[in-house]
Amino acid sequence: MSQPSSPSSPFQDGFAAVWHEPALLAAELTWRWCFGFSACALAIISGAWFLDSLEVSPADEFLLGTFQSQLLSGAVHHIFRGSLTRLVLEQAALLLGVTLLWCLAATVGRAATLRRLVAMFSADDEPGEMTWQFAPIFVLHLLRAAWSLIALSVATACLITGSAMAGNGRAWLAALFLVFGIGLACWFGAALNWFFGVAPLFCIRNGAPAMDALAQSVDFVSRRGGRLSLLGLGFLPLRLVWLATMMLAILAPLSLAPHLAAGWVLLIMAAIALIYFAGADLLHLARLGAYASLAEDDAHPVPAPEASNPPDPALAPEPALPPEIAPAVDPASGAESSANSDCAGPAVEMQLLSCKWRQRSELDRQG
Repeated sequence: MSQPSSPSSPFQDGFAAVWHEPALLAAELTWRWCFGFSACALAIISGAWFLDSLEVSPADEFLLGTFQSQLLSGAVHHIFRGSLTRLVLEQAALLLGVTLLWCLAATVGRAATLRRLVAMFSADDEPGEMTWQFAPIFVLHLLRAAWSLIALSVATACLITGSAMAGNGRAWLAALFLVFGIGLACWFGAALNWFFGVAPLFCIRNGAPAMDALAQSVDFVSRRGGRLSLLGLGFLPLRLVWLATMMLAILAPLSLAPHLAAGWVLLIMAAIALIYFAGADLLHLARLGAYASLAEDDAHPVPAPEASNPPDPALAPEPALPPEIAPAVDPASGAESSANSDCAGPAVEMQLLSCKWRQRSELDRQG
């Protein structure tokens, strides 16, 4: 199948793929938004379930109705007494369920989009049948989610420890945890998260299992690290500009609060937020298409044209002499005629040398 753009420009290829195949964006939005709405619904149901399980006594209701800060804090403390363990267990179960839901949705959605992208950028006119590779992609997403949670937990622990150290007057330990601890956790988390995100491309393209696809993504970065960095630098300003623009657009409806009901203002802000998420998903899909194009270029590099070697003047045939200089041959004896032999003087030798010099200069210019 022909590529949608020049193979030398993966950045343009990514946007060209989204432009030529609008179904790619539709599939990406479908799985992402289905997961997002489902996760929000589960969080709301879990919160409502927990609040419904709390027991509020008549005394607590009376204290809450006073709207005094001290009485309110006492009532809230009494209501939530003994429910911390149950809250932690419920939130842990919710986090586990949302993580598994994300892995399932991302596996199906990423397999669908990658199959189409790999087929679009394939160098073969008739690409072979590709398998869905659900199992290795699901394993990669599980590892990605687990590593993200580990990095987030380490960063949170460093933040809490650093704050405690700062409160105890240990400034250098606080700086160590707050700067190096959080920085390293975020860096390692982002780096491995990127590798886990690119590895499904090689599951689909090469039919590789999870660990082999991860190793192939590392090799891919080692070979094409420069161009991947340029792609990242190209997409990063677009994402930042899009984020800043839509943040201003989301806050703009607040100026309508004196003229519209709060519900309408929130509805407008939610609609603008959905537009932002759609644009962010489009940029993410275009970047994935750029990676697919670059992976195809890496697997089938274009051979450099061979330089034409000039002819060796030493091996070039001797040019034929002009008829006015060439010696005449007697047809009967095969020897040079006596007339030309008698004329073979300095003038003829000079003409011969001049002819050879001109022909040698011509060969040098051609070389």
